[in-house]
Amino acid sequence: MENLKKLRKERGLSQTEMAKKFGMSFRTYQNIEYGYTETTYQNLIRFADFFGCSVDYLLGHQSKDIFFIDSFTKDQQKAISMIKKLDEKETAMLLGYLARMTNTPLETLTEDNLIQRRQNETQN
Repeated sequence: MENLKKLRKERGLSQTEMAKKFGMSFRTYQNIEYGYTETTYQNLIRFADFFGCSVDYLLGHQSKDIFFIDSFTKDQQKAISMIKKLDEKETAMLLGYLARMTNTPLETLTEDNLIQRRQNETQN
């Protein structure tokens, strides 16, 4: 499961740490990640909940990360709700503000960069 490996590495976790976290042997976890063995649906749900993604994403059936609204704080949920009301011009202005606030050049302010920043913040 390539996406499981990708998510684990983005969090800076080793296969040994993942195995311990999910109560399985190192070899079992490694075989799941390499796709040598299938895992239970319950384990897939546990992995997805841990990484804040869908089981489909873990299995490679989605090309994009999906964040579940309940994985955000109440204030973040309010911000998302307000952002959805912005028109195109207001959205562009907000992106400019976010770029300045995060010291990120606007042209590099991509979804992947924002995801990476969010993951780094949650680890600290």
